[in-house]
Amino acid sequence: MVSSIPHLLLILLLFTVLTHNSSFEDDFSNEQQPNGFFLPFESNLYVEITIGTPTRNFNLKLDSSTHLTFLECDPCDDGDEHQCSISDTTRRYDGKSSTTFSPISCTNSSLCPLLSPNATTHDNTTTTTTSSLSLLCTPSNSCRYDVSSFSAGYLVSDTLQLTSSITDQENSLSIVRGFVFGCGTSNRVTPEDDGGGVDGRVSLTTHHFSLLSQLRVTRFSHCLWPSSAGSRNYIRLGSAAEFGGDMMLVPMLDTTETSSYSYHIPLLGISLEEQRMRSNETSTIAVDIGTYYTRLEASLYEKVKEELMTQIGPTVAYEVNELMCFTTEVGLEIESLPIVTLHLQGFNFTISNKGLYLRDSPSSFCTALVRSTTEDEEKNVLGASGLVDYLVGYDTSDRVLAFQQRDCLADFVDGI
Repeated sequence: MVSSIPHLLLILLLFTVLTHNSSFEDDFSNEQQPNGFFLPFESNLYVEITIGTPTRNFNLKLDSSTHLTFLECDPCDDGDEHQCSISDTTRRYDGKSSTTFSPISCTNSSLCPLLSPNATTHDNTTTTTTSSLSLLCTPSNSCRYDVSSFSAGYLVSDTLQLTSSITDQENSLSIVRGFVFGCGTSNRVTPEDDGGGVDGRVSLTTHHFSLLSQLRVTRFSHCLWPSSAGSRNYIRLGSAAEFGGDMMLVPMLDTTETSSYSYHIPLLGISLEEQRMRSNETSTIAVDIGTYYTRLEASLYEKVKEELMTQIGPTVAYEVNELMCFTTEVGLEIESLPIVTLHLQGFNFTISNKGLYLRDSPSSFCTALVRSTTEDEEKNVLGASGLVDYLVGYDTSDRVLAFQQRDCLADFVDGI
């Protein structure tokens, strides 16, 4: 575990408590950001959060494509296999056991529905849809939500606690009272789909209901090292986020109502070593730490696959769990395999081979690339494996991403 590294034990941090009262009627732009805050997450991209009074811990997967943090709730309807995704009832959130729990009713017009120009009224109900999040005011005055294909249930609030941990001895606490999230009664993503041990999703989008908005954070950053180097990693929030300096800045594209992902940038092309394969002029790529593998539109994926076979030499191509894999006549070292470069606006992003290639056997390997399907909302997504050994900063206010190539593990150990 990285958190046990001796270098870090010498560093003393003051224990501080940061408290926020979540109120969507406030102007967040005038609020002071929290102090430097490190949010730890594990290699399968989940963070531990604490909700309720008395407190309970939940593991939620990081997600830049879901506009609402949600947990599976108890009770949910076990009569349908798609209703309850977690068989262990002790891992479900139960508002009745928390003294700080509060349901969101339709009378709270600032929350349900979050009115937008496309709101429609029918049969005494009001529905509004913002990207992948739909809200519904029911005749019984309950506020229901539906998050894309992931989860549906009721909008609720409770006290949220996040622990900022660099080592086991160094912690600070951020508390959000009245944190709004989804209490899922119909969940269509199983824990196995999320890598196991996951109780829901935490939103890292720019939406009104996201974790970032409710923490009143407009900047965050991460620098990912390979999972083989240690299971724990960190996101820096607020004033602790790294941004600017000699980092390469890439403006984000404006998102549309139909887009799930918040962080899009232009994709001008892709190269394998010196061989360039152009994407369509209108191509974009979403940056999403919550997606592990990098996803490419089908035509671009096939061009990369064909060129890899040409550059590697005699090889047999096959797929394992959608991953592009190859068997060669002789074993090849990961460092010697072809380098993939994404051509962005004013910046060439070279994907680290540490994250791009996965050893399958002494004479075979897989790439952390998958082919987009016709059902995928986003055709190109740069996932966490493609972000290894890059410092990535996000400015959600000015809509800019910042990139810098680094040895992220060495950088963390030396300078935190």
